Amino acid sequence: KIGIFGDYDVDGATSTAILGKYFELINISYKIYIPDRKKEGFGPNEKAFLEFINLGVNLIFTVDCGTLSFAPIDFAKKRKVDVIILDHHQSEVKLPVAHSIVNPNRFDDRSELNYLCAAGVCFMFLVALNKRLRDQNWFSINAIKEPDLMNVLDLVSLGTVCDVVPLIGINRAFVK
Repeated sequence: KIGIFGDYDVDGATSTAILGKYFELINISYKIYIPDRKKEGFGPNEKAFLEFINLGVNLIFTVDCGTLSFAPIDFAKKRKVDVIILDHHQSEVKLPVAHSIVNPNRFDDRSELNYLCAAGVCFMFLVALNKRLRDQNWFSINAIKEPDLMNVLDLVSLGTVCDVVPLIGINRAFVK
């Protein structure tokens, strides 16, 4: 079971919807958590992760947040729950000990995609995941139609425009 912890702005909400829609199309159970801005502030928190854990979640995605969320990531790790961070915010040299941190603004990233918003990062992640599943014949083995990722470009475009990232490169293609 998968948990998706999304930021409360449009980029976070569209990123959450992009992942949720994908998991729905491939019949993977998921739960969503969007924090209350005033009560919980920005980024993942232990309360939300505990809610996921109590629901049987064993993999948590954080979208549009998480790159500097050391305590919640450690909290999950101690409970044997993996966390994958899909984010675009600036990192520090030290990173949380997550399963994966996909972020074109990591200090060590060389992708030259540092202008993407989180929705763009989520889309690129799904392109890679879709390819990997296709290469492993996962779709045919599980009798599931491969999702057409073009169907989430409206959400990617919305997140891109609302996060006011530069309309250059791939961002311009997403919006067009």
